[in-house]
Order: sequence, then C-alpha cells, then structure tokens
Amino acid sequence: MTMQAIRTLLLPFVVAIALLSAAARPARAQDVPETGGRVFGLVGGVFGDGDTTVLTSVGAGIRIAPRLGLDVDVLYVPDLGLPTDLIVIQTFGAAFAPVEREERSRLVAFLTKMTVEFPVANGRVWPYLTGGGGVGSLRQTITFRNLPLPLAEALGVQIFPPPELDMTATDLALTIGGGVDVRLWKGFAVGGDVRYLRLFDDTEGFDFAFVTSRISYRF
Repeated sequence: MTMQAIRTLLLPFVVAIALLSAAARPARAQDVPETGGRVFGLVGGVFGDGDTTVLTSVGAGIRIAPRLGLDVDVLYVPDLGLPTDLIVIQTFGAAFAPVEREERSRLVAFLTKMTVEFPVANGRVWPYLTGGGGVGSLRQTITFRNLPLPLAEALGVQIFPPPELDMTATDLALTIGGGVDVRLWKGFAVGGDVRYLRLFDDTEGFDFAFVTSRISYRF
C-alpha cells in the first residue's frame, strides 16, 4: 500500500472525527469525570509497506484536563513482511544446495501521545484525536534451512552465511489518528481506532496504517 493510499484510507475517518468534535456539546458533569486515569487495549490489522498482518497494543493514560490526556502505549507486530536486500550465496559441495529461506520483520514500538476527547450524547460516545511519537525497534531475521536430499550426509552440506541472520534497528516513530469509544457500563467502553505510523531509518522510512478494535476503562 502506497503513502497516497494510506492517506486516502485515513482522511474520511479524520474528517468524521473533526466534524463530531465541532458539533460536540459538553457532557454532563455527573456522567463524565473531568480527570482521572484510563487503560486500553487494541487488536486489528496493519496495512502499508510489507504484508497485511495483525497487531496488538496495550496502554495507559491520564486525563489532565476535561478533554485532554496523555497516553503511553506499547505496540507489537510479530511479522510485518518487509523485504530484505541481503544477497545470499548457498553452496552444496560443488553444486548449489536447495535452501529454504524465511524472513520475519518484528516491530515493537513505545509511543507517547496527546489525546483530545470530544464527549457527546451525555458522555456515552467519546470521539477523540491522538498524535505523538516515540521509538520503534524493528528486528529483521532471515532463517535458512537445508531441504532434505538423498545422500546429503555423504555430500557434506555447507551453507554460507550461517543458518540465521539477525538485524535490529531502533528509530524514531511518529503517529497520528483518531477513534470513537462507546461507553457500555460505568467507565467500560468499546470502539474503533484508525492510525497512521511513520517509522524512520537511516536510508528510507516505512509507512503503516492501523485499523483496530479497542476496549478501554476510565477511572
């Protein structure tokens, strides 16, 4: 998915949140605490550079004003499916060996965000916008496995490079997005979240869009 496609995906959602915030009326004070903490978890899909895959995220925050809060969350994607540019030479005695190659791109991101909420419907519905940044640790591993061959032991299998290569980089990550929480009971709410994340590195950056379901609790 290209950068333009990600922007096209996010634009209608962000516009809808902005329209809701413009029309929002303050929720009743007895229904919505002005300050306090919150915890949340998300699960959903990742789209963009690499493959479409699954992500999970957990976090916590504090509302420092009636509509303004500070959140910290950890995001985990087991395999982004990013391609590697590594050139590999495999040998099998004097001939080429059949080798299975598996690539994995694991992402762990630690993010700090400012979140602005726009409670409507007497505090039952909470549209919000969020944005911030942090660090993302991208670990790319390449594993090689010799496929079974007759007389493999007699021929003396050799492989170069070693059976596994591991490359890890920690770089700047920036994110922006929004969502809607619907309060079901007291501080317990469910909703949806859409976000864009840009992961920088030394040569080129990676762009991702996250579409997730969200569960949260305010206290």
